[in-house]
Amino acid sequence: MAAIGEIRKRSWLLVVVIVLGMLAFILGDTLSRGGGAIEQAAIATVNGEEITSLDYQQMVEAEFDKTNRAFQALNGQPAPSSMKQQLTDNYLSQYLNQEMFQAEYDKLGIEVTDEEFNDLLQGNNVDGQLYEPYGFFVGPDRKFNRDSLNRLLPSYLQNPGFQFFFENIIGEQAEKSQLQNKYFNMLEKGLYVTSYEAKKSFEANGNTVNFDFVHAPFSSVTIEEANVTEADMKAYYAEHKNEKKYKQKDKVSFQFVEFEITPSEEDLAGARDYLEERVELFKEAKNDTTFVMNNSDSKNTNFGEGNFPSEIDSIVNNAQNGDVIGPYRDGDFFKISKVLKNSFKQEAEVRHILLGNNEYPNQVAQQERADSLVKALKRNRRGFEDAVEKFTTDLGSKEKGGKYEWFDDKTMVPEFTKVSFEEPIGTITQTRTQFGIHIIEVLGRRQSEDKELVVATVDSEIRRSRETINSVRDRALEFITSFDKNNVSDSAFRSAATKAGLSITPADDILITQKDMPEFGSNFDQVKKWAFNKNTDNGDISDELVFDRMVAVAHLLSRSQAGIPTWENLSQNMKNSIEYEVMNDKKAKILKERMAGTNLEEIAGKVNASVMSAENVTLSSSNVTNIGNEPAVVGTAFGMEVNATSKPVAGNSGVFVVRLKANNPVAIPDNFDQQKSAGTTQLRSNAKNRAFEALKDLSGMEDNRERVNVIGN
Repeated sequence: MAAIGEIRKRSWLLVVVIVLGMLAFILGDTLSRGGGAIEQAAIATVNGEEITSLDYQQMVEAEFDKTNRAFQALNGQPAPSSMKQQLTDNYLSQYLNQEMFQAEYDKLGIEVTDEEFNDLLQGNNVDGQLYEPYGFFVGPDRKFNRDSLNRLLPSYLQNPGFQFFFENIIGEQAEKSQLQNKYFNMLEKGLYVTSYEAKKSFEANGNTVNFDFVHAPFSSVTIEEANVTEADMKAYYAEHKNEKKYKQKDKVSFQFVEFEITPSEEDLAGARDYLEERVELFKEAKNDTTFVMNNSDSKNTNFGEGNFPSEIDSIVNNAQNGDVIGPYRDGDFFKISKVLKNSFKQEAEVRHILLGNNEYPNQVAQQERADSLVKALKRNRRGFEDAVEKFTTDLGSKEKGGKYEWFDDKTMVPEFTKVSFEEPIGTITQTRTQFGIHIIEVLGRRQSEDKELVVATVDSEIRRSRETINSVRDRALEFITSFDKNNVSDSAFRSAATKAGLSITPADDILITQKDMPEFGSNFDQVKKWAFNKNTDNGDISDELVFDRMVAVAHLLSRSQAGIPTWENLSQNMKNSIEYEVMNDKKAKILKERMAGTNLEEIAGKVNASVMSAENVTLSSSNVTNIGNEPAVVGTAFGMEVNATSKPVAGNSGVFVVRLKANNPVAIPDNFDQQKSAGTTQLRSNAKNRAFEALKDLSGMEDNRERVNVIGN
């Protein structure tokens, strides 16, 4: 019974335990796919397996059943429904990741043996991080404590609820974590830097070259000379369109106008009158928290200073305790505020000695030491600083003789605060906190120059009536019907908006996976379903889109499907980038023809440039003095003979001709052990992220929930 009682004390942790455990690690068994006559679109794919909405619903149900069983056994009541929504939102990505890795475990034969499993949970190699997030088997410092595990686990396991939790949540978490650790350990140990690679890296960083060069920048050729046509750009795109950078997701671009739903006088009066009836009741309320909960729309019981409109701020700051200010308008609410405290802050100054739990694990010995010190210090206060130096474990105050100077009653933990602000000045006493036993001498108290203002607020939301909303909808409908067809041009939409006195807001390149837009808040899905609907065409005008505070009318400008876009559907930014690439290619050809000559001086004269020098350039940095990063130019220099002159080389900023002056090799060490070790560490440090991205591509992992939700099957 003692174990069950201890677990029940931790009931507040159980929500955290279950949610964190389930969402972060526990991925459950794959259920059989549900049948049905109607074909469903796959909301996700991994390793060739398609998951439908029904499949996913069954997975979530199974996981929630497991959650609910553990929660009910340990807490005596069903798990809250909010957990199921959290699972629905987060479980799929966890499941996909686990399936992606499981395919690798199966191919490589990676598994966790029974001995390893027990060792992780209760053996010689317990992973303390399994327990720390949940508050089980930890010491006062909230870190895993083996003594606590050894002492409490046998009795905890007598409770069937904890046993289920131990095996199905902590246990599964341990297994998944260990499998992944084994996989990455195997991967990392297979990565190393050879002596040859270490040597090449050493040379790339140590060898240098000195060279002279002529630089003809691309800007020296005019746009007219380059003469980039749309045909040139289309030809370039046809050749390069399969590159990853051109692959796009479902996206739309639209623009919209807003009709603000301004509350009517009747709407304002409704919220204001509600609060006026409660001003006197609020003044007389004995329990302000209960009053706020029963009468406020926001139910904010986190009483504090608050933020007030400028016209109210000075009134509140000059009010007396118990005064009720308002009703006053604050944005979309009317409010009344009760001043609970309006005074200057009190501050205390103390010095203390901490006998920390880490240094004094035996509480009996810890208490004996504290009692002894208190008696000694009461006899000889001048020995306090020496005692601090000898005994305190609080490094933050040790250098100040244990002193904490002028802090308010919100700074320290409650037990420490109680002594500091309630015991008489000059008192030497002790108190126990989560950190250990504190021996405290109260040195002084004073009134701060900072004011402390605490208020409780009851608010009433200004709700727009049906009549108010409908009057704004009528204005939006009038705007919509001003267009005589769906295929509305950009200029026609803008002209109508200007005539109606409306501002246009652009929404460019909105991905189907985008969750929200500030203008639409939680109703963004309504806009996306219109914009991505297969029956919505470019130029279409939406119906009136009614939101909490405004009615919007949208105009679709473009829509692109996932995949490789056609030239016509390519974004303007991409077209601009292609134009830049094609233009530089053409400019490079023009400059190469101009830079014909037998020496640098002659070439420089032809392109109206001067001969420049670069000293001590390394292959690894590829930085050319006064020019910037030019790897093609530096690579050319390293491949030349001394005094040789290169052909024109196209770089990042223009075309170069190089004459090598000196090649400066670095002395080669006897071995490259240090370089190999450093290179291997660097290589392994990035292995996890690179492996994860590679496995995503290999497994074909896709989460298409948002696309299916917006577009449908």
